Amino acid sequence: MFAACKASVIGLVLLSTGNSAHSDQINISSSTTGTGHNKWSRITLDTADRIDRFFSNRNYVEEDQETRLRVYVKMRTDENDGQSLAAGIRGNLSLPRTEQRLQIIFGQDDESMASANTDDQNISLRIRPTDKDPMQQIRFDAGIRKRAGSYQLFGRVRRRLIFDRATRWVPSITNSLHYFTKAKTEYQGQITFDWPLSTRFFFRPTTQIRWYQNNTDKCNDGICIDQYFTLYERLRQQTTHAIAYDAEFFYRNKPGELSDAVLKARYRRMTRRDWLFWEIEPAVHFPVADGHDMAYRITLKLEGVFGYKDTANVNDGWFIRPSARRKGSS
Repeated sequence: MFAACKASVIGLVLLSTGNSAHSDQINISSSTTGTGHNKWSRITLDTADRIDRFFSNRNYVEEDQETRLRVYVKMRTDENDGQSLAAGIRGNLSLPRTEQRLQIIFGQDDESMASANTDDQNISLRIRPTDKDPMQQIRFDAGIRKRAGSYQLFGRVRRRLIFDRATRWVPSITNSLHYFTKAKTEYQGQITFDWPLSTRFFFRPTTQIRWYQNNTDKCNDGICIDQYFTLYERLRQQTTHAIAYDAEFFYRNKPGELSDAVLKARYRRMTRRDWLFWEIEPAVHFPVADGHDMAYRITLKLEGVFGYKDTANVNDGWFIRPSARRKGSS
């Protein structure tokens, strides 16, 4: 299993960097960007952007180039772990005179897809090269991050490749490589498929692989495998609220052994202030530490977004516009 995991990691890297023939096919120049908006891939990516902005997902935070501050308070009650209270802040400070090529990132460490890690903190300078192809994005980060209980200097290179397709579903591959002064090398690979099903539903499966050179206690031999399935449902168009149904599977202790499985629903709604959101998340999970017995938990969250693009409307347009559906079916 360990060899298979290694092969998967190498495959992710090669798939996103080595297929030059396919990369030539998906290159999109600035002159054809407007035409690309009429394609299924553009419709899907625009929908994904609205959803990620509304739910403040990590995907949107990673790609956003504007000054933006996110503050949240989260309360959780877990049948096994009891009650907890967490607060977090994360911000992007764009430097406009650099044509948005430089950003200062500060706050908590990158949020995992499962939950916020309030123990990790960082401040870094992000460099974004000129993106001639919007479907291929590269980022460089250098700064200080709290890792393994201490602050360490780090550098990161991240590359995201989006495959332009004439079908509803759009795959993307992201490779991130960190180097810390003490924790040494860490790698994260992610494959995501975005798929609008109708005007109400949007489906996103994601596979994530992580490897740690020194912090092998995080996973067996330093390798973690996570699998996520999320179905977003847009509710009545008159109000800005939506539900995300999640199934998450985490492999931690031994290769091929399920450490925990989580089934949850996130109901998120805008308040009377278009920059303030509240969210309730009922969930059940099955941790290996308790023999995979079912445990209940509920999470309440209040979040404010400030700065550029401080509002998000998941109902702005359709998940699949009727005109686009006709074009795609012809």
